[in-house]
Amino acid sequence: MPIATLQLAMREIMRNLVIIVLILFMFGCSSPDSQEERDLARQEVNKVSSSVVNRLSEHYIELPEQIEYAYGYATVRMSEVQLPVIGKSSGIGSIYNNTDGTITYIDIDKYDIGAGLAFHKYDGVAIFNTKEQLEAYEEGDLRLSLAANANIGDSGGSSKATILGDDLDIPMYVLDYSGASAGTSAQIISTSINYDLTDTGLGDRQVANKENSNATATTVAKNWDRALPFYAQNVIDKGYSLPKPYGISVVYTSTYQYMDITGLNVGINGSKKYPIDFVSFHNSSNDTQSPQLKLDAWVFPFMNVFGSIGKISGTADLGIQFSGNDLIGQLGADCSGRIQPLVCRLQGKDPLYKVTADLSGNNYTVGTILATGWHDYFFTLPMSLTYADMSKNDAEGLIVNITPRIGKVFPITASQSVALYGGATYIDSTLTLTGTYTYQGVGIDYTVDQSNVDKWSGLIGVNYTFNRNWSISSEYGWVKDRKHQFVSSLNRRF
Repeated sequence: MPIATLQLAMREIMRNLVIIVLILFMFGCSSPDSQEERDLARQEVNKVSSSVVNRLSEHYIELPEQIEYAYGYATVRMSEVQLPVIGKSSGIGSIYNNTDGTITYIDIDKYDIGAGLAFHKYDGVAIFNTKEQLEAYEEGDLRLSLAANANIGDSGGSSKATILGDDLDIPMYVLDYSGASAGTSAQIISTSINYDLTDTGLGDRQVANKENSNATATTVAKNWDRALPFYAQNVIDKGYSLPKPYGISVVYTSTYQYMDITGLNVGINGSKKYPIDFVSFHNSSNDTQSPQLKLDAWVFPFMNVFGSIGKISGTADLGIQFSGNDLIGQLGADCSGRIQPLVCRLQGKDPLYKVTADLSGNNYTVGTILATGWHDYFFTLPMSLTYADMSKNDAEGLIVNITPRIGKVFPITASQSVALYGGATYIDSTLTLTGTYTYQGVGIDYTVDQSNVDKWSGLIGVNYTFNRNWSISSEYGWVKDRKHQFVSSLNRRF
């Protein structure tokens, strides 16, 4: 290679190295912040894709006909940095489905393992003759055959890409755009959908949301590409956007509430328990904490179903007072003889005993959420049933929870937003407590039902959405000093 040509190549390499680093930084670390910026980004990618097709069609005269009769095709402009042993290329591409006219924007990463040196940009076109080829390219990794190259400026070649673990061969056409490269390497291409640019109906909100209906006639048709929720495409066609269908959350709940006591049954030292009507109760309450792991899925655009499992810990405080004479009569004990039953020690006394029951155990929850949104407003109606399994301790029971909420989303930037909401919480918690209390040497066995005094309470809450994948929320409900509940969760959607 002449010295002048080599010097020219090195200057071109250094210039493109700076450009490539900037491009990699932009593609890897940022995303469009607004709808206007996303539209501009799509226009720019579409412009580059058109340029790629035109350039490669001049170089490969058979390419236009292959594109016309193909099921679909993909275009990409890659920026590559390769050093000896390993290389890395990145770019944004487009997949065009010729059967329905949809466009899917993708992020592409290519890894080269072998001997070589490259600082350049190049264009590529992949031809999909079947639906399986297009979907495999969109969803998975491609393995290219061993490649050898040595070029400066415009030069090109073609190869076939094989889907990892499959036998689908996809024709690939490549043409260098600028820079220089030389080497031999094994190449792997990884593709993933760019949800910031692709019109799939995926939205920034946590529930189905009616978008602005003033869409232009040139808007590309949205194509929902997930198995759930059912009928997603129907509501997207009506102008709604949807959240990612699956979620996993870590939830923490802390609840304090006054409780009513009913159904007291009492026995002495392991004897049969009898219902006691002559009893009064004082200052009964419970205080619990529960971390939980929750899984959910949107089965319909308006309906989410979920299940969770967690640990529950806390105490139930009971204040119980009854007449000793009435208890003796209830049990039919004879206190007139010289040898008297132990219960006779309660004769003439009105014992007041305070019991603290252990509420440690597990809880299991199933439920559903009905939800919808309109522009920046939303309404949700979570409903759940929880079984508290504390049979090895002092309590077990069921908890019914219904929580209507209404709120407003305040967009911040890109997919980030803050949602403020208010509403009410209905909780019907019924626990059956069992235990033994010793009073003056008498073992008083008891079983009692405990239910919360205040079924309804008001609530306020806030949800911060970092992006389409992550969000965090907190809410607080209360009724004066008789009840307060704090709930916080970290959610990951996928």
